[in-house]
Amino acid sequence: MTLLALIIALVLEQLRPIRQMNLAQGWVEDKLLEVRGALDPERRRAIWFTWAFIVGGAAIGSMVVSALLGLIHPLLELLFAVAVLYLTLGFRQFSHWFSDIHAALKNEDLPEARRILGQWVEESQADAVARSAAETGNESAVVRESIRLALVAAQRHVFGPIFWFVVLPGPSGALAYWLNVQLLRAWGRPIAQRTSASAPRALLESEVSPAASVSDHFSEVACRAYSWLDWLPVRVTAIIFAIVGNFEDSIAMWRSRAGVSPAMSLDDTDRVLVASGAGAIGVRLTVPDAQPAGSDPYDWEGQSGLSAEPDLREATEYSMKSSVGLVWRAVIMWFFIVLIFYLGRWLS
Repeated sequence: MTLLALIIALVLEQLRPIRQMNLAQGWVEDKLLEVRGALDPERRRAIWFTWAFIVGGAAIGSMVVSALLGLIHPLLELLFAVAVLYLTLGFRQFSHWFSDIHAALKNEDLPEARRILGQWVEESQADAVARSAAETGNESAVVRESIRLALVAAQRHVFGPIFWFVVLPGPSGALAYWLNVQLLRAWGRPIAQRTSASAPRALLESEVSPAASVSDHFSEVACRAYSWLDWLPVRVTAIIFAIVGNFEDSIAMWRSRAGVSPAMSLDDTDRVLVASGAGAIGVRLTVPDAQPAGSDPYDWEGQSGLSAEPDLREATEYSMKSSVGLVWRAVIMWFFIVLIFYLGRWLS
């Protein structure tokens, strides 16, 4: 039933996609911001308790609902799982940006590609490197940052929810992971930035710096909780990237970047993912926090301690096709893993 629910949800998402700015996400974000405003930012324990209540309560509640529906009829349980998956995962929440940039570059319209990347950067609250590429970057920089944003978005909208949907009973895992992404968006940055009239709501699809004020522990809790929940899924995704892509280069990139920034952080999860993906498709990508402070993030030869990295090629418009192929092969690999897992359980 797990594999069938995944297939139905992805097919529905392709036929009738849910964009990031849907009513459910907007309502959840508003409520999380209200919770943030009601809590004392200096009471870290209360913030952690609130996080556990929101995420754990939603996960346990979905387990109970799924079990009760299963007792009534298995079809109702399946429909509930499909409905939750339809909300929590999907390529079409971010792929339109990637496809539009690719189309613009195919037409040799670099200014249009920059403009679209700029919109994606604003909506995803991406970092300064992606913002710089959107403003003044050449074709290679635009492609590089587009692929990086797409890989991180694929982890948060596809691979992460799939992992926890398979591991935990019913749709509770996918819902818990999705809520963590929503908490990352609502609590991961200063409240003034999020409530500004000019700031669009967006899922955070690039790294979020936990550099909040000393007394504001919301960002710390959101970032640390997400890094815990994504620690294993992102490494499973990295392994799958290596299997379905260039194995040696993917593992070499992963090992080379393993000790650059502290573990158990958003930079750690994004770094593992992007480094593995870069090696898998053989293209240079900007890995979060992979360069010393003040250095050029595009100067790969000038980065110390990275001599063991494979010789990757510069990103071009054709690299975007390679990254799409990598992601879809990874999805197929996930389906194969789920199928083998449940066949093994059935045979045993």
